[in-house]
Amino acid sequence: MASYVNFLICNDAVIVPQYDDINDALAIEQLEKIFPQHQVVGVRTKEIVYGGGNIHCITQQQPVTKASL
Repeated sequence: MASYVNFLICNDAVIVPQYDDINDALAIEQLEKIFPQHQVVGVRTKEIVYGGGNIHCITQQQPVTKASL
C-alpha cells in the first residue's frame, strides 16, 4: 500500500513520496507545517513502492563489515 508516511528526513530537507495523486500536494503541505525548518521535496516513487517499501526503507544505513573495509 502506498503511503506518504515513508518519507526521509535529511539534514535540511524532507523527501516525500509522490504518486501522481490528488493528495500529493496535501502531503507536502502538511509536512511543511510539521518541518518548517526543512525544505520539503516530493519525489515520484510509484515504481519503488511496487517493490515493497519506499524512500525511508530503501535508504536505511548499512553497518560496516570487515569485507567492506
